[in-house]
Order: sequence, then C-alpha cells, then structure tokens
Amino acid sequence: MTDVPMHLTAQEEQIQSKFLQKLQIWIFAMRAPFFTASIVPLILGMAIAYYESASFDLLLGLLTLISGVAIQAGTNLANDYYDRSTDDINIYYSQFNGGSRMIQNDIIAPRRILLASIISYIIGSVTALLILFLIQGYLLVIFLSVAVLLGFFYTALPVSLSYRGLGELAVFVGFGPLGVYSAYYIQLGHIDSSLLAFASIPIAILIALVLFLNEFQDAEADAKAGKNTLVVNLGKEKSVKIYSIGMILAYMSLLFFVVFSIFPAVALLSALTLPIAIKAVLHSNKNYDKIKELLPANGQTILVHFVFGLLLSVAFILA
Repeated sequence: MTDVPMHLTAQEEQIQSKFLQKLQIWIFAMRAPFFTASIVPLILGMAIAYYESASFDLLLGLLTLISGVAIQAGTNLANDYYDRSTDDINIYYSQFNGGSRMIQNDIIAPRRILLASIISYIIGSVTALLILFLIQGYLLVIFLSVAVLLGFFYTALPVSLSYRGLGELAVFVGFGPLGVYSAYYIQLGHIDSSLLAFASIPIAILIALVLFLNEFQDAEADAKAGKNTLVVNLGKEKSVKIYSIGMILAYMSLLFFVVFSIFPAVALLSALTLPIAIKAVLHSNKNYDKIKELLPANGQTILVHFVFGLLLSVAFILA
C-alpha cells in the first residue's frame, strides 16, 4: 500500500525534472538573459508616460512586456536558424556571441528552432492585438509590424540586414525609439511628446554598442560566411574607436539633456554607471584584437545598458 504513493511521487519527480531540463534548454535557446534589450526601452517608455501623466495601467504594462519579450524571443530564435551557417564555423563563440549553440550541439533541430520562433512571434503579436482591443489605438499595428519585420529580417532572407552592415541600425531603432514610443503609446494613446525622442537616444546607442562589440569575436567567422557586419567592413582597430566614441556620446547626450532641462536633474542617476563604462572602453581598447580577453568588456557593456536604462526610468518615476 505504501509503495504505490512513493512510486507515483518518484515518477512525478522524474517528469518534473525532465520538464525543468527542457525548460532550461529553451531558455538558453531563446537567450533569455538578453531580454534586457527589449525590457529596458519598454520600461523607459512607461516611466515617461507616468512622468507626464501621473497614471499607470498595470495590465497594459504587463501585456506590453510580454509582447515585447515574446517578439525578441522570436527574433533570437530566428537569428539562430538563419545564422547557423555562420555559427557552424565560428570557433570563438561565447555566452555573448555565436548564437545559442543549440543547433550546433544537436540539442534542438533547426526546424524546431524555426517553429519556436514563429510561435514566439505569434504570442507577441496576439498579445499586441489584445492590447489593441483594449486601447483602440491603431498606430500600434504599425509599431508591431515594424518590430516583427526588423526582428525577423535581421538575418532572414532575402533582406538579411545584419549581413549588409545594417544590424546596428536595426537594433538602434528596434530597441530604442520603437520600444520607447510603443510603451508610451500603449499607456497614453498618443506619441506627441518630444521627450520620447530624446530619451531614446542614449539607450539606443548603448544597445547598438552591445551588438557592435559582440561582433568582434564573430568577425573571422562572419567574414568567411560573407556576413559583412560593420566590424568586418571597418576592421577591429577602427571599430573599437567607434565603440569608444559611441559610449562617450551616450553619456554626453545624458548630460546635455539635463543641462538644458530636457531631462529632470535626477536623470543624472544614470551616470552612476560611468565607472563601468570607462572600464569597458579601456578594456576593449586594450583587447579588441583578442577573443577571450575581450569578454569582460562584452559583459560590462550589457550591464551598462541595463542599469543605465533602469536608472533613467527610475529617475522619471521619481521626478
């Protein structure tokens, strides 16, 4: 009598263990730690909406984040599928570059990756349509269409933006103004705020720098596969200078907007990330032509974007 419940419990634990293993695999496949790229601009857009209206709709906010993260998950998975020829020959992959390696390690079949990408896009789109039903704001259809097209055709044929040196521009737009404007519009139903464009600039620069620096380790494989990223086209020596200038511009824009009262003074909270940014710039200039040695700068750049964006959002909420 006592053996049956124990057997069932063990069986349940085994099922649960398998489920958690599969869940962990798909979390890695979607590259969930990089969801900060979509979360930051969406939170910032909502924070600016609150700053200007002193109101916030929690349900719309949650649906906005679900839609944005699902669309990014679809993008990450699509990139793994369409970039697999490049990733196959990339021996310098890491947690920051070279894809999730799920296809290369025979963990998930390519067709399943593509199917998961399509499902993720459907989840993001259906959630956006639910938001559309709730707010009756048809401009959201344009925002959704641009987000899906930019994400899917970042690597997908026949457009393949990243193969034409347009990857940074796509990321700048998609994870900068597009995210900020979308989240603000969902909360307030309009986008007639000049503050949105200004607030988008530093976080758009920083997320573009995340991608840009990650291309350094991929450069050799990208060149062999005909993927003409900016780093491949310009070379690492010129590229690291552009990276450094971009980091300076992000902080200079913050200071400029505060000095001219476009941002509230408390927005200088974001400058607390400056020491990390300086470390990233110094480290990348010293190790731009090395593979493993550059990795700390990759991580620091991601951290700068995430914390800078969150602190800027907090600043608008506090103001």
